[in-house]
Amino acid sequence: MTIHQPIVSPEKDFPTIPAIIIEKSGRDLFVVDTHTGEILDQVLGEPERVHSRVIDCYVGIDTRFPYEARDAAELIEAVSVHDPFMSRLNVAYERLLGLISIDHPTTDVLVLRFLCEHLTAWNCWYGSIDDLAQAVPGVGRRALLASLSNLEQGLIKRPKKGARGAQFIHVHPWYAFRGADYIREELLRRWCLPRLIPHK
Repeated sequence: MTIHQPIVSPEKDFPTIPAIIIEKSGRDLFVVDTHTGEILDQVLGEPERVHSRVIDCYVGIDTRFPYEARDAAELIEAVSVHDPFMSRLNVAYERLLGLISIDHPTTDVLVLRFLCEHLTAWNCWYGSIDDLAQAVPGVGRRALLASLSNLEQGLIKRPKKGARGAQFIHVHPWYAFRGADYIREELLRRWCLPRLIPHK
């Protein structure tokens, strides 16, 4: 009886390790000799650009503090010093619609939506009650004041309670914000903890 031994071909049955491999790490590309570990060549990705901004005034010295602003221009000037994202307006429309689903009057939500879409800076809207009445169609002055009163139950804050002249209205940052996210998070924390940190 003859026993045949299998013929083993080193080239066929045992794959050879390539002498060179290309390794990618992040944005960088390396050509590596697998036998020695030597890096034969490399292509390095461009480093991320560091954004810088020159600030040429000081809040509280050259400008008022944001909570001391008397009009929209002063508020924008004070806020713009340390918030480069003033052009970024984020409105959470799904949260506004959610208010209707929990039986908030439609008029109140329309007023809140207008305030959210026209924030002056951060979570502040500046204007007069007359401006607001003209901007929200089909809502009379009396109904508008009633809506504002309803919204003051946690959705807005009005430092000036009167109906005459221009005033600031602060909107809950959960629903809308104009500016940087890290500032929104801080103002949201202050809004939710009014007893510990007074809201300005």
